[in-house]
Amino acid sequence: MTVSAHAEPERQIRTEFEPYLALLPFLASLMGSRTEIVLHDTSDLSRSIIAVENGEMSGRSVGGPATDLVLKILQNRDYLERDYLTNYLAQSQTGGYFRSSTFFVRDDAGQVIGMLCLNVDDGPLHEARQLLESITRTTGLLKSSGQAPDAPPAVSAAASSSSTEVAERLSLSVDELTRDNVARTVSRLGVDGSRMTPDEKVQAVRELDSAGIFLMKGAVSHAAVELHVSEPTVYRYLKLARGQR
Repeated sequence: MTVSAHAEPERQIRTEFEPYLALLPFLASLMGSRTEIVLHDTSDLSRSIIAVENGEMSGRSVGGPATDLVLKILQNRDYLERDYLTNYLAQSQTGGYFRSSTFFVRDDAGQVIGMLCLNVDDGPLHEARQLLESITRTTGLLKSSGQAPDAPPAVSAAASSSSTEVAERLSLSVDELTRDNVARTVSRLGVDGSRMTPDEKVQAVRELDSAGIFLMKGAVSHAAVELHVSEPTVYRYLKLARGQR
């Protein structure tokens, strides 16, 4: 099945995705323009997005790559213990925050073949709440009722999330996804790649592997650049890291 309205032109869509393709415009109509809805086919992570509604929220479009969270889920096989994740914090490349949820799409054998993701921009709702609290403070309504307002959310655009820690980054390209994740891992270790010891570089590769980054084509070359080593050396570190688990 080829769906020109929501899918990449000339890209063959698996029949298992047909019900979800029909569901996307319904969800977009129901949830409104502040909810981005994305359907991923995990058979090709470099261009996993096969359908999207309200993609302007994150800047993503059909043919875009999987996110870092999708890679981590696949690498750690989280889908074996649950069918979905809800109310976690995601961030777009433009800095916007979303309250996000992901449903695992399975085939008849129960294997995960894709993911249906909803990203909700709660910013206006919480701005309105803060405005209302400000007004009630001014008029003394809160004082007369003896109630105190809740503390403002740490991240207003995702205050309904169970955590204010970003769990997913909505990357626009494969290069961006791999480069940013490699750079963050190196930064988290606190040592520039050029000054890392071999053991520290193995640790960096281990963390990247646990995050599923090496499931993405081109990740090894980005890791080699950030760690100031050759690609064969990254493969050697990867073998060492997996052997030490």
